[in-house]
Amino acid sequence: MTLRIGILGAARVATYAVIDAARTVEGVVVHGLAARDPERARIYAAEHGIPTVYDNYQAMIDAPDIDAIYNALPPNLHRTWSIAALEAGKPVLCEKPFALCVQDVMVMLDAEQRTGRLLMEAQHSHYHPLNARVREIMRSGILGKIETAAAHFSVTVKQSLGEIRYNPDVGGGALWDLGVYPAYWLRSAFGEEPEITSASQILADTGADIETRAELRFPSGSTASLSCAMRGDFAAWLKVEGEIGSLAVVNPLAPQSGHSLTLTIAGAVTEESYTKKSTYAFQLEAFRDAVVSNGAVPTRGEGSLATMTLLENIQRCAVKISE
Repeated sequence: MTLRIGILGAARVATYAVIDAARTVEGVVVHGLAARDPERARIYAAEHGIPTVYDNYQAMIDAPDIDAIYNALPPNLHRTWSIAALEAGKPVLCEKPFALCVQDVMVMLDAEQRTGRLLMEAQHSHYHPLNARVREIMRSGILGKIETAAAHFSVTVKQSLGEIRYNPDVGGGALWDLGVYPAYWLRSAFGEEPEITSASQILADTGADIETRAELRFPSGSTASLSCAMRGDFAAWLKVEGEIGSLAVVNPLAPQSGHSLTLTIAGAVTEESYTKKSTYAFQLEAFRDAVVSNGAVPTRGEGSLATMTLLENIQRCAVKISE
């Protein structure tokens, strides 16, 4: 069986998350596209070799030659169109942030349960062997009791007309766009849900946060910091300090672009590296397998709800500072 995917939204992320990935993943093709602007959809489809353009979102969702939906729309549209696809009998791979609030995620998960169709969060870094190794190390006890950790993601996003990441009404801002990653890395590494001890945000004149920082405490007693910023050089990392060892990971986001894992135990240092295969290819394989075999995937359901709960709580309790 070949899984025919339809893309909602002529988005930049769809290019590398699904279109490029599908060229390397057996049994998956990008068959259709629908966008708010039909002319833009036609241009985008021609550029990327997508054979079918639909007049609107619902037309593609209802199309019998589309087997599954990839939702690359702005975050404020994730709830509506993911649910529409589920109700049409189509499994959905939905981009991050999964929605704009906990309530929206709960409604989406209810639709998944009601329809019996898969709703998977596109938390692509989870599926790479580098991050599987991080989880293995954290659960092995070789670092001793975990004392503290930190996770960070920053990249320059220039403010310009039409740049939705500076529009908080559609899900813009550093926390929603970038912070979702370190939030997930920490939750996944610890296997616990933290409480927030403090948080702060620096806001642009649009009201979107340019930078966010939060201090966390896990039930085990470990502390952690989460930070993200839409300015400065690209940086993505995770650091963990234990009683007898430490772990430092460079680029858990997209290891295919270069990464390192440094494990230090009682002074002995080990460097590890893993495949350059794309996180997006691993993710698409997991989505394909779950759809074809009616199986399960890790980045869905309660995990998606927990990530959104953490982000929403940070947003709510953060001290706001105007730039």
